[in-house]
Amino acid sequence: MEGVNIWENASWTVQARNIIKAVKQFPESSKIIVILRHSHRNNPKESEKMHELKLTPQGHQIAKIFGQKLPLSRKIRLFHSVVDRCQETAEDILTGFESVGGKGTLNGALTPLFHAGTAPKFFLNVFKNESPIEFIFRWAVGFYSPDTITPFQSYCQNAAEIIWKRVNDAQESGIDIHITHDIFLIALRYGWFGLPPDQEWIPFLGGVAFVLTENDINLFDKDRFFSIPNPYWWKSKISPRQ
Repeated sequence: MEGVNIWENASWTVQARNIIKAVKQFPESSKIIVILRHSHRNNPKESEKMHELKLTPQGHQIAKIFGQKLPLSRKIRLFHSVVDRCQETAEDILTGFESVGGKGTLNGALTPLFHAGTAPKFFLNVFKNESPIEFIFRWAVGFYSPDTITPFQSYCQNAAEIIWKRVNDAQESGIDIHITHDIFLIALRYGWFGLPPDQEWIPFLGGVAFVLTENDINLFDKDRFFSIPNPYWWKSKISPRQ
């Protein structure tokens, strides 16, 4: 029962619980896109590399509970970054969903969930001298050479080309769930919706859920719903059906 207690009472699961409530409130026929940070991991020790860290036992438990709480009336597709803890999270969500009768598929890794064209060790070196929030703002204003990292707007728009358009192939009433990392989630949240990073860090299994319509994006972030116009760079494209 430890996992249930963590799910119901831990501060780091608040956003995950809110997302579960939110996906049940979108229109029944809508195709939902969810971008999540992976589940719980430990902080790295000096001898460990960040990309090698896997989920903790409670990380596995809570990801499975997240899956069990998803609405059974919707089919899910799961995508993840190439890093093991993101794949583990996706697998656990699917396991939990299927354990209560849900139907879904694990669809593999997507490039923008872990790759921004960075040169080797770029993130490792940059975070020695600045905070992740400072990095996001500097990336957004073009501070870094495109030889080391894809320009911010290009990264976000290219990610939409892959993630937003993929929803066209989803089943009606489906949910596409993408498991990524905090820094990429913060970047996409800012570059897609104009929501700047703040001091409240994205917790494990935190993220956003949204539905694309012809003119607007119906978005759930943290604890509220709101609607924003489609960005200009998306308006020129064929809008997915709701």
